[in-house]
Amino acid sequence: MPVKHKSTLKILTRNDSSNTIGRMDEGNGKRREKKRGRGHLISQRTAVVTISILLGACAAGWIMTEFFPPDLPYRRAFFRQRWGDTALSWIEALKLYDPFHSFWFSGVLALFFIVLLLCLATRWKGMISKSFRVTVPPKSAQEGRDRPGLRPGRPGFEIPLGEAADWKDDRDPVAYYGKKFGRPASVSGEAVGGILGIVKKTFKSRGYGFASRRDGESVMFAATSGRWRHLGNFIFHAGLLVITIGGVVGSRMGSSEILFGKRGDTLPFYGDGTTLRIDGFRMLMTGRMQVSDYITTVTVLDSSGATVAAAEIEVNHPLRYEGTSVYQSSYYLAEDEFEWARIMVFPPDTVAPVMLTLTPDSTEPVPGTELTVTAGRFLPDFRMTEGGPRSVSGAMNNPALEIILDGPGGRMSGWTFLLFPDFGTKFKRLDSIKFEDIEPVYYTGLEFSRNPGAPLFMAGMILGEVGLLLLYMFDYRVVHGSIDGTKLTVNGVTARWKVSFADQLEKIEREITGAFERESAN
Repeated sequence: MPVKHKSTLKILTRNDSSNTIGRMDEGNGKRREKKRGRGHLISQRTAVVTISILLGACAAGWIMTEFFPPDLPYRRAFFRQRWGDTALSWIEALKLYDPFHSFWFSGVLALFFIVLLLCLATRWKGMISKSFRVTVPPKSAQEGRDRPGLRPGRPGFEIPLGEAADWKDDRDPVAYYGKKFGRPASVSGEAVGGILGIVKKTFKSRGYGFASRRDGESVMFAATSGRWRHLGNFIFHAGLLVITIGGVVGSRMGSSEILFGKRGDTLPFYGDGTTLRIDGFRMLMTGRMQVSDYITTVTVLDSSGATVAAAEIEVNHPLRYEGTSVYQSSYYLAEDEFEWARIMVFPPDTVAPVMLTLTPDSTEPVPGTELTVTAGRFLPDFRMTEGGPRSVSGAMNNPALEIILDGPGGRMSGWTFLLFPDFGTKFKRLDSIKFEDIEPVYYTGLEFSRNPGAPLFMAGMILGEVGLLLLYMFDYRVVHGSIDGTKLTVNGVTARWKVSFADQLEKIEREITGAFERESAN
């Protein structure tokens, strides 16, 4: 009856007796890493620093858009008074109101592009090679010079090959006495080929790629699974490279500007004479009189004045025409411009109060008196400053209307407030005047954005997503093994899911052991 051989799965760790070997291995590993680093054009430290700079520039750009409005060039007078000439000059020089089209952000993108390109140029051959080829390293690289067999800290197993020595001849005395006295027997060259066939069949049945090579009296082999993970790594980096190219193109060749106009105005669309006519602007209000949306109706006209496009632009619904996107960005109310205003006039004595509608160019008589009323300045956000009354913003935060009262006694003027009717000027010739309503002139702010790098950016995003899917769908597992005549040695390496890999190697060991036993029994 044949004697069954024993096999063991070993996941070894360093102990006190292997400290010296561990230190030697650590030193050798550092030297190998240094040697490999000389072949790389860019170090990992440089790549990490560059990525950190890019992330910092992006974060700074987003923060700046919160502090510096994109319409700053069109409101320079207001911001000069607010921040001063020196600060405004630096803001404009660094383009902090539009940081992602500034020279410094383009420089950061260009730096990231160069580093990424050098990284990819250094590593692309290895990524592609590992995706489609299985290579067998030399024996010294698999086992190490000072410790043949299983590698500490890695999953693997050893199977003695004494049983395989007599596959072809049960009467072999060397194999017989070797088994009897516990001495390992060496398998013949023909038996090594059969063992290798069993190992190859077992690994390939589990989806591993397989390669082998004779190394003197031994046979070295390698098996890999999840090789497309390296292809995913290459595709992901290529996608990042394309995204960066798109970012550089968009930052340098693209543009973004905000133009304001009211109903009837035309804004330049292209240098060839194409214009954008503003046909209307309306605001949608909530039940609490808060703005929920604002919509601009526009018509695109060519150089001859013919209509080539029309649309309603609202937030998150831009007009796209010939590579340019027009977004609804903002709105404001100009000083001294309004369609009409309503005031309630309370004449003296017994005359009943009367509602008057004023326009910028009209003068209305006050019934029952010899007075006339004219609308003066309109300030949407009234503030009294050292230079006199002015509006500090284009929003209806404190609407105020100047009232000019003419009569036999001369001219008198004062201010009335829409939100605070009791704090207006007291006119001696009337009991009071109250500001009731107004239709201001709204200027819509439209952002004209041109980004020639957008197609590249989208293509890079798709490549990056495909690369990430491959990276996380596949677990790259590497098995290095040898058949040296007395034993079969297998060492495994994986980046993730190490426990499941160890379980898989245990099952593979049982399958190979079972195949050996069946061959011995035949």
